[in-house]
Amino acid sequence: MSAAKPVSTRIYAGGALAFGGKPAIEDLKAAKYSIVIIWSVHVETNGDLKLNDTIFVSGGVYKEAEPMNLPSTVAQLRAAGIEVLFSVGSGGTRDFTNIAALLKGGVPGPGNPLYDNFNALKRAMTNAGGDINGIDLDNEDNVVASVMVNFGRMLRNIGYARLTLCPYYESQAWADTLTQLNQNPGPGFVNAVHLQCYSGGRDNVNTGVAQSWQEIIASTGSAGKCLLIPGLATNQAEPGPWWHKSAPGKSIVETPDVAMFKGADWSKLLRTGNYASPQLAMQDAQRHGGATFFFYCKSELNLGPGKQFKAGDAAFFAGQPWWGSAPQGVSFSLSGGCKNIYNNTGACPSDLEAQYRIWSKIEAPVQGGFIWLYDSVVDCLLSGCCGGTEKNPATTALAYRNAIANGLGASD
Repeated sequence: MSAAKPVSTRIYAGGALAFGGKPAIEDLKAAKYSIVIIWSVHVETNGDLKLNDTIFVSGGVYKEAEPMNLPSTVAQLRAAGIEVLFSVGSGGTRDFTNIAALLKGGVPGPGNPLYDNFNALKRAMTNAGGDINGIDLDNEDNVVASVMVNFGRMLRNIGYARLTLCPYYESQAWADTLTQLNQNPGPGFVNAVHLQCYSGGRDNVNTGVAQSWQEIIASTGSAGKCLLIPGLATNQAEPGPWWHKSAPGKSIVETPDVAMFKGADWSKLLRTGNYASPQLAMQDAQRHGGATFFFYCKSELNLGPGKQFKAGDAAFFAGQPWWGSAPQGVSFSLSGGCKNIYNNTGACPSDLEAQYRIWSKIEAPVQGGFIWLYDSVVDCLLSGCCGGTEKNPATTALAYRNAIANGLGASD
């Protein structure tokens, strides 16, 4: 029996990391992914950068419009030995259309808002004691090689050490991008292809697609310098999870007359706020991400020193609740169920492990895997899917990381 081989395990993370505070950081550190990919950076027409809905770089200055503490988060992940990428783009956006307009057909330098803002992003992370290992291109709106090549060369000039590509269609444009970036800046600048095998790319799960991508990588002179990292989705709390189209999400469970038990572990309290209704608190939970439950105060509630709340206050938590009797409160949790909506096969850790095992046996085996999306792992923590319970969840960040490692490390 051959020894298990090292594999690269990666996970995309959005608002659940940006607003999940210490609980999210500690969770990802404990799961020991090789790389965390912060998703998703959006580029406005004027070059401003948003992380999802929050502007955080504008006019060449890093300044979070709402506190996310990303430089500190990145520094903590890097100190734990985890590499960090920022992903640019997503479905349903015009990010690369805007990038193309700002590039003006070339490779811009200082004074161009695109250059200045990505320079400010990198400087903010390094100044806080961390760094960005590279940028991931999740281009789903303007898949043109010249745009990605010029953008990549601009990033290299700023000082970004590497680029990863995240395709699900238009493989020729991505192959051309890889070929041209191998010529300048050179082999190894693009060091991974994150192949989407879920949602719009769900048919990429076919082993022939992975084999063809390995051939593309070899034909561009990148063999040994660029890893093929296919990705699968987790179970999803849909729609929502907290709010969707002017209504509460379908996975919310309401528990009347309770609040977090005053003697429980409150270390995963994320934030508090005051709202005119529980529905407004749900909308805020949706906008931020990271919370798995909250309690809302119908009237004044005293749970002891430092835990005193007035009517309309809501306290948002990560992790599992420990309810205590509180007639003044009403609580809401994401425990109403999750399901697979993006993969061709299932989305439990065991399903992903089985697929990675298949990929480990093709002629040119893949070298790692990624999980989309940490936010969905958080949203489904209490749902009881995949044989878990609220007290003993089956779908955790670690369980999905182990699915990659076990699937690709398995031997005959």
